[in-house]
Amino acid sequence: MASLELRSGTRRGELFFLTKQRVIIGRHPACDIIVDASAVSRQHVAVSQDGSLFCIEDLRSRNGTSVNGQSLSGKRTLTDGDEVLICDHRFRFALQPTVASLSPAAEDSSVGSETGAVEDLLESSDHDSLIVSQVEIPRPSDDKNLSVHSEAKLRAMIGLNRAIGASLSLDEVLPKLLDGLSEIFPQTQRGFVLLSDPNSNRMVLRAKKLLGLSEPGPLRLSLSLIDKVVQSRHAILLADATSDSRFKASDSVVDYRMRSVMCAPFIGSGGSVLGVLHVDTLDASNSFGGSDLEILAGIAGLAAQAIEQALAHDASVGQEHLKRDLELAHRVQQGLLPSKPPDVNGYQLFDFYEPAQQIGGDFFGYVPVANGCMAVVLADVSGKGVSAALVMAALSADVRYCLASECNAGAAVSRINESFCRSGWDDRFATLIVAVIDPLNHTLTLVSAGHLPAFLRNTSGDVQAIGSEQAGLPLGVDPEYIYETLQIPMPPGATLVLYTDGISEAMDHENRCYGLARLKATLSSPATTVAEIGGRILSDVERHAAGQVRSDDMCLVCVKRSELQPAN
Repeated sequence: MASLELRSGTRRGELFFLTKQRVIIGRHPACDIIVDASAVSRQHVAVSQDGSLFCIEDLRSRNGTSVNGQSLSGKRTLTDGDEVLICDHRFRFALQPTVASLSPAAEDSSVGSETGAVEDLLESSDHDSLIVSQVEIPRPSDDKNLSVHSEAKLRAMIGLNRAIGASLSLDEVLPKLLDGLSEIFPQTQRGFVLLSDPNSNRMVLRAKKLLGLSEPGPLRLSLSLIDKVVQSRHAILLADATSDSRFKASDSVVDYRMRSVMCAPFIGSGGSVLGVLHVDTLDASNSFGGSDLEILAGIAGLAAQAIEQALAHDASVGQEHLKRDLELAHRVQQGLLPSKPPDVNGYQLFDFYEPAQQIGGDFFGYVPVANGCMAVVLADVSGKGVSAALVMAALSADVRYCLASECNAGAAVSRINESFCRSGWDDRFATLIVAVIDPLNHTLTLVSAGHLPAFLRNTSGDVQAIGSEQAGLPLGVDPEYIYETLQIPMPPGATLVLYTDGISEAMDHENRCYGLARLKATLSSPATTVAEIGGRILSDVERHAAGQVRSDDMCLVCVKRSELQPAN
């Protein structure tokens, strides 16, 4: 089975199997392989299968893709071992199954998701001639296979079945399963449970039990054997690899020290393979036999029920915890945003914010500044969800402090940027726009840190983009960057519109953006109040999307100067 292995970053070693005809890689949540980095395009690259060949194609990404150091243009056939570079993320393409290295321990029983370095050890074909026996996994109702085994092993199996059946959580089921196996098969020196991860489409080590092993270096687990068990859906007994004359000179196999191995799949009620159970021993005088494999197959059939129930229980508990955490985070985030626009003499204000998920990375606010002025702030942190919301919370505090303590808006944004860079948000960045309204002199001072252009609409309906020439770099790029300001008059009846890319990049069913041209056209329509202007924009965006699921947070702020000035 072909795969892509991530060879860089904090997720180094993660393996993605290419099981679909066409696999899309990018930062959009709908991609098959998600790379959450701002430099990566929403749909960056595609890997497609044509018979036995795999081709890679760059999807007109912003920063491009390279294969083996050469820039990718058009389609290219991938060969085994090719390295694919997507911005700073390096993948290795492999046609054959690989072998995972696991950290050793003298005696250990643990549960959790573990991964290690990946290296080639045995080809898939190496196992075929070493297979002693294959057994079909019995259904849990098949008791006839259990009666032929020894009374002691039968009692141990019944006890194991009761123990795992009484456990609700996967963290309870898996250790009891491995402990029970060591009683049924006392020669076992290593036991592993690997379960299928639906998010990464790969087998992940969830529990292990190591007994009396003191060999140096990593303990290896053959993924090619596991792949064969998953594909055949049969339990497999593997013979002594080091006794085979074909492997006498193979250092890798001798280093592996594989003697006798049994591996069986967990098959769920719907027929899907939930994972595999793997046991092995280095004791050549007490290797596993055909009857042992039948017992293991029976145990795997019984354990599959308990694992399926535990997975459902853990998912339900996890969803409930996540729901409560997100509800709390949502309330905290709402507390950081204005509950209503402030009163500014001679001006009307309208605002709207809706995250794509329960919480998001867009931010807006109103900060009173010197000389009776009001700063209207709008920011967009890269990314979505909890991580973007945490960055947004820290940024909002800096924005309020710097604007309140600095007389010049450009200098304030420079301080905000310096603080953002110093915080070390890795590859995160943010765009920011600050509009300072002077209600006495009726001027508008604008500072943009890489944000989308603001629009200014006059009473005749003429709309112009402002601030693009003075716009600087996004926050988080250069800590020493100096931001420029633009000051223009705010005539009677004029309306300022600030927004994030959730508005301008809203997609319809054909993946067409709403766009700045349509936003400008909508804004030019006649309107008397700021609420009418804001509502019209939101309604038109909704019509364009036509129910399409949004992938970006939406934020909109409109400021309109009254046409009739209040009496002094």
